[in-house]
Amino acid sequence: MEELSNGIIEIGVSLTGAELQSLKKVKVDREYIWNADAAYWNRHAPLLFPIVGNVWNKEFQINGKKYPMNQHGFVRDLPFRVIRRDRDTLHLQQESTEETLRLYPYDYRLDVLYTLCRNKLTVTWRVENTGAADMWFQIGAHPGFFYPRYRATDEIHGYFSFNEREKLVSTVIEPGGYLGEETFDVPLTDGMLPLTNRTFECDTLLDTRGTVNRVTLHDKDKAPYLTVRFDMPVLALWSPCGGQAPFVCIEPWYGCCDRVRFEGEFDRRAFVNGLAPGSVFETRYDIIIE
Repeated sequence: MEELSNGIIEIGVSLTGAELQSLKKVKVDREYIWNADAAYWNRHAPLLFPIVGNVWNKEFQINGKKYPMNQHGFVRDLPFRVIRRDRDTLHLQQESTEETLRLYPYDYRLDVLYTLCRNKLTVTWRVENTGAADMWFQIGAHPGFFYPRYRATDEIHGYFSFNEREKLVSTVIEPGGYLGEETFDVPLTDGMLPLTNRTFECDTLLDTRGTVNRVTLHDKDKAPYLTVRFDMPVLALWSPCGGQAPFVCIEPWYGCCDRVRFEGEFDRRAFVNGLAPGSVFETRYDIIIE
């Protein structure tokens, strides 16, 4: 575990998967990141790469060759090394190996930077194509956040608000975790979505319009608790056990799961990203403690 603090917030990051495992407000010693209790979900905030979601039949195809791949890729379980660590920034890196090339036939370098600025944590991803051919990939975040003052018997555990004021438009997730063809509206009341034991009976709320770029989690009294800010085309909101869990995930993605029965080439996947040899892709998201 690598730790970093600026006196206002502090983080703990595992070198396995470069996973954020702790985010605290120093003054009150309050933990915001889910504790990976396996009774609900045994992760904290995994990094999703080189895919997001599921591929059809657990395999994908590149140049006619099929490769096995589990949900959300393999990087979340690989070791990273520390490149730089100073007062405000932790820089971690992982590169392709003979093992990863058997699973995913592209040479790459993946950098993850955690930067503290007052009450804000910025997570930056850099993907570099270090090979000789065009590279295709997806990348996403999957942080879980404790509900403030959670009680299982409460009717409402908190609220979400967004830069959108009227509604979300969620794509149906079919059994097995695949994109369906239908969508449904998720109406907001005064710009807010109440979070109850029924909110995630559909499993995941998935808005792929690319118009949502801010999600604020509020407590039961509607006071802002934390905000996730991003510029990515897909937003997933999820809580396990049909929503009857003490935490919720806010997941900005540059990628998405396969559509039902998709068996095309990897570069035809929904929300896939391309990189020419020597090129670098960079994006970031913020977690702001309110």
